[in-house]
Amino acid sequence: MIRQLLDKIMFTIGVIVFMQLPHFVNQYAQRLGGYYESREQQLSEFQNVANNNFNGDLQALITSFLQSQDPAIVETGGNIQQTRSDVSELSEENTALQGEDTFSKILFLTTHFRLDIGKGTLQNFKPGIPLNLWALAYGIIGGIIFSLLFNGLCKTPRLLRRKKNKPQRRRINPNYNV
Repeated sequence: MIRQLLDKIMFTIGVIVFMQLPHFVNQYAQRLGGYYESREQQLSEFQNVANNNFNGDLQALITSFLQSQDPAIVETGGNIQQTRSDVSELSEENTALQGEDTFSKILFLTTHFRLDIGKGTLQNFKPGIPLNLWALAYGIIGGIIFSLLFNGLCKTPRLLRRKKNKPQRRRINPNYNV
């Protein structure tokens, strides 16, 4: 009876935890979008400088910064270059996370998860009860996974004891003639 109660509790915990997954992904996507817009705005300011002084060639602006004798200017050139690279990567990630398909978003995040944005999202994460089909589906999947893990952990010691206490059968060689 206690085992059945614990199984139901584990199922419920799995449902609650996994229902938060689509909610977390949406908050992560919003945070990434804000970070992308911020970096894009920084780059556009440097692009304005390039428009006014280098006929719109941002690479020429970066090169002039990197060739400077002043270490602070060289560092700024490196920062501009990094910002341009970030904007390119963030653009792709932001586009992928703006779709409607939660499963695709989760798969995308398994290979493109940014730890700094994830930490920030987790620090400000407010659990909720998302009432949509995806959240319900993930909740049920989570409940089943937690329940299977619980039952597996409960049955493993019993199976190991049975295997250990089970007498071994002698094999008979079919080629042996008496």
